[in-house]
Amino acid sequence: MNLIERLVKSSGLCVVDDATKGKRTVAEREFKRGDVLLSIPPLYSFPLSKEPADSQHQTESARCALCFLPLPLRYPRCSQCRQAAYCSTRCLSKHWTQRHYFECGLTDQQQIDKAAMKLKPEYRAYLHMVIGIGAMLQYVASTVPAKVPEWLHVQASAWNQLVSHRQDHSQLLLKQYGEISRVIADANAGSLRFTSNGEEDLEDAAITALCRSGCNNFATYDMHRPQMSGYMCSPLVSLLFNHSCLPNATFVFSNGMQVVRALEDIGQGDEIMLTYTDSLLPHSERQKRLAEVYFFSCSCKKCTHSTTRGRIDELMSRALEVSGHMPKLLPTDYARPPAIDPWVVQLIQPFTSFILETPNELEQKMLEVISTTDACDMSFAAYQHWLECQDECLDHLSRGSTDANMMMWACISSLYVLAFYILAYPPYYSLIGFQCLETAKLLWNSLVTITSIPANFQTIVCKAQIVRLAQCALTILKVSADPAISTPSNPSINSQIELLYNQQNAS
Repeated sequence: MNLIERLVKSSGLCVVDDATKGKRTVAEREFKRGDVLLSIPPLYSFPLSKEPADSQHQTESARCALCFLPLPLRYPRCSQCRQAAYCSTRCLSKHWTQRHYFECGLTDQQQIDKAAMKLKPEYRAYLHMVIGIGAMLQYVASTVPAKVPEWLHVQASAWNQLVSHRQDHSQLLLKQYGEISRVIADANAGSLRFTSNGEEDLEDAAITALCRSGCNNFATYDMHRPQMSGYMCSPLVSLLFNHSCLPNATFVFSNGMQVVRALEDIGQGDEIMLTYTDSLLPHSERQKRLAEVYFFSCSCKKCTHSTTRGRIDELMSRALEVSGHMPKLLPTDYARPPAIDPWVVQLIQPFTSFILETPNELEQKMLEVISTTDACDMSFAAYQHWLECQDECLDHLSRGSTDANMMMWACISSLYVLAFYILAYPPYYSLIGFQCLETAKLLWNSLVTITSIPANFQTIVCKAQIVRLAQCALTILKVSADPAISTPSNPSINSQIELLYNQQNAS
């Protein structure tokens, strides 16, 4: 039994042959919603960086090298390489113990940053990633095996088993990868290796590595809000878990670990699946992205329109074709708060009951609601409208605006976005939890700020609704995130909800 097989078995999982997919990972025992299915550090990861104003300056990290949370005004750095920055000494110490003790100095970050300026901004992350992967694989190959952490042996072995699909990539993308590989060769960033035997032309091997990482990398998101925080390559997770547009598992990036968790109860023999794309996208857009980036088509129960979830997806996707552009009747006048359509409330009420009380036929209720709703109201264009309104209102409020209409606009937009998330994602998906919390906070701020709530909003802007949404947020994020994680500049989800409760009790 090799290292990968041993780790998979110890996690209660099993990889079996599949006539359609090739391989699939199933549960060898029962898992409860929120259980950890697998936890491992990625082969390589890095946080988002601040781009310099011009090519004469080095990029600066905007986030902690371990947890990827935003850096405070004053922060510690690694005393040896002076490149890795941290939000706290706790993260610095933990990162050193976990991996930085051998990563430190493997690559010359200044040389990489200088070389990256030769590329378009959208391709600089590719350069950082593939150089990092090459440096890690070289370290594994050139170090006494006993000194290499077992998790790194596992990730390196999994990398060698990933399929690159190089022959399936477009010539235009291969040309761009060729330019990146030439920059890698010129960067002189350190000793790199991309295959197990090391017998390779660096530029050609880098192109294959870019193809392999391009269809197997992950984006990471904040543990406190749905905001992208960095990138990681975790070959074992890519190797094990197939895709579904309605997954029964998700992952979080927590303190340098990729943690895969169950989104629902999983029975023995059930396949465990993640999502490779945004499930809110219309069916045609999802299929297009999966074909172009991952080179397969999806036939999950959301993409199979004979199922309840599939029928919901079909109605929402059809709405995109019907509208084709921004629906004309959507409100845009911030001087007057918009009315909230009945379907939004009709979705949110059974959803909160599903999460907090007894399981109900949520999917059937969702189908009934949207079956009688105008197609334009359900379109992806409508979702984008409400999301843009929410973000614009939040921006105004964060800059000190106390305009009552703007506050009501923020609340209503947030409720619309939450309704779309409920339709698109599994019930315990973290994005729904974050949106529940955001909506609860907006409703509370409106309740304590606006002297006279309009009569038609009083059933929405009330303590009972705020409490239910906050409880939903905590229940969901305990499953699909880590609500206890905090830093001095980033209060935990638990702390935010506790503050919300205390404010209501004191009023």
